Amino acid sequence: MSDRISLTIPSHTRYTGVAALVLGGIGSRFDLSYERMDDLQLAVLSVLESGGDGEFVVEVDAAAERVSVTLGPLATSSGSDESLARVLHPLVDSFESVQRDGREWLELLLLR
Repeated sequence: MSDRISLTIPSHTRYTGVAALVLGGIGSRFDLSYERMDDLQLAVLSVLESGGDGEFVVEVDAAAERVSVTLGPLATSSGSDESLARVLHPLVDSFESVQRDGREWLELLLLR
């Protein structure tokens, strides 16, 4: 069984903390360790800071064995930025850039 949450927030920095709060709630519900939850929150905040226009959508799909977070739409080439990749590699188990409706999104995966 998995839980799916979709959150749409303005791309302004002052709203990104809402995404961290939602992830904290998911982590608590699925008994993620503090360290794993902190890593996931930092990864999501790093992606959100990488850029985008208007609104961000944060989709969380959480199950017993994994938490998947899809973020977007991002500014062009943000998901394939090498400096962002260096930040994300130690924080999540995997990530990949995907295209949706001609826009770039980033999928993060955290295994339990």
